[in-house]
Amino acid sequence: MNGHIHRVPALDEEEMESVAGKTFERYALPSSAKRNGKGVAILWFRNDLRVLDNDALYRAWSSSDTLLPVYCLDPRLFHTTHYFSFPKTGALRGAFLMECLADLRKNLMRRGLNLLIRSGKPEDILPSLAKDFGAHSVFGHKETCSEELHVERLVGQALKGAGNGTKLELIWGSTMYHKDDLPFDVLDLPEMYTQFRKSVEAKCRIRSSTRIPISLGPTPSVDNWGDVPTLGQLGIEPQEVTRGMRFLGGESAGDLLKVYKETRNGMLGADYSTKFSPWLAFGCISPRFIYEEVRSFNPLSNVPKAHRSFHLCGKYLQVQRYERERVANNSTYWVLFELIWRDYFRFLSRKCGNSLFHLGGPRNVQGEWSQDKKLFEAWRDGKTGYPIIDANMKELSTTGFMSNRGRQIVCSFLVRDMGLDWRMGAEWFETCLLDYDPCSNYGNWTYGAGVGNDPREDRYFSIPKQAQNYDPEGEYVAFWVQQLRRLPKEKRHWPGRLMYMDTVVPLKHGHHGGGGNAQTSRGSKSSGGGFRGNHSGRRSRHNGPP
Repeated sequence: MNGHIHRVPALDEEEMESVAGKTFERYALPSSAKRNGKGVAILWFRNDLRVLDNDALYRAWSSSDTLLPVYCLDPRLFHTTHYFSFPKTGALRGAFLMECLADLRKNLMRRGLNLLIRSGKPEDILPSLAKDFGAHSVFGHKETCSEELHVERLVGQALKGAGNGTKLELIWGSTMYHKDDLPFDVLDLPEMYTQFRKSVEAKCRIRSSTRIPISLGPTPSVDNWGDVPTLGQLGIEPQEVTRGMRFLGGESAGDLLKVYKETRNGMLGADYSTKFSPWLAFGCISPRFIYEEVRSFNPLSNVPKAHRSFHLCGKYLQVQRYERERVANNSTYWVLFELIWRDYFRFLSRKCGNSLFHLGGPRNVQGEWSQDKKLFEAWRDGKTGYPIIDANMKELSTTGFMSNRGRQIVCSFLVRDMGLDWRMGAEWFETCLLDYDPCSNYGNWTYGAGVGNDPREDRYFSIPKQAQNYDPEGEYVAFWVQQLRRLPKEKRHWPGRLMYMDTVVPLKHGHHGGGGNAQTSRGSKSSGGGFRGNHSGRRSRHNGPP
């Protein structure tokens, strides 16, 4: 990376617009498609900031002859986290959201609509709009966590109280597998992910993406559609990405699919993983759409395997070593595997409710946890004295992203080695991550802390072993911790206090042993588990004993 900033996607605006335009055409309903509805419908955008495969959009369009799309800048999104009062939406995710809104407005305008942007609570804004425009329904996507469900209840109550007869129609549309197609009730979700995965793979089909008409208009006459605000107007100090990857928000940017099974544990560079997660978290791209694109790709037998490529929603997608012994692509399957993990956490949040946010987790595990502020700040600021931890935390605060492997390592270190309350880490991730969503974030942290639904997910990650396996040349740590670059590669992970800084805590298990191998505690197996498939976040979800 050599100090450069890598834009993701790595396409200029003209290239991105061209590829995205063709993708929209491929997923469009035929021009003969007719709507049968009458009157005005309101479309409430939440974490589904896309046109393609948007069931709420299709239902709102088909049930009306005039459609009003709305996004509410809910001030609760910009308050602080529950336990430790970190910013709920950090500067980088705030900027990504604004890019998503600008792109959504552009894509709607191309189809004869616009996006009404209002600052305020949905339960205040939507009933007022429903009254002003005589809307018969407000359509939106259903969420699963308590803060979001609380807002849904408030909107429903306010619409009833307005006396206009306006209905709230909430539609499931955030998972690859539809909840109604599961072979079990969500409340009977298997305790272990592997059981869930095998069951849905054997017994469920994935529904086709919903096709959307080329023309979605008309929209009612609106005097002021509202501007996409600046971060300053939201009370957030802007932050420029100065190193690493600069992610561009919005549906047109789409997402990146690269060689995943082989590279998903890497840490350095713009190409080491799929990086679907920020766009998935904001709903700029749907998991069903990714599934269709992946499954529709056929091997190009006449093209060298190392050079096969195709497009996906504004990204060049490079797929290397497409087939080995199998017809199915190993890398492709791992993309789907990660999407199933994402589904699992979404369904798990419905089953577990607020226990996902409590100290003892879904299993109410009792333990001794510290909330030492100085120790936490060392972890947060990348000043622990362990380069692999510090580099990952610096990448997070600089770019809003961290590799799957990095998330597992820094989680294990905070919980096992520092002995800190795992919720401190989870809330800091809530602040920083571009791909934050409550289901995946808190689901992953409960697993990493050993308080999750599956007791087998109680794992310790050996710092020396992880450093040796995933950054053997020390290139990653030297990129993010500049003073390490002058050291020999074999010294970068263990520079000592004279060349770097003293370590804040000793490792609970394992020690540096020449080649970097270390003894680890029970469950030290470091593949699987961990942080899988990763916007929003209100106090009501945390109610109950911490």
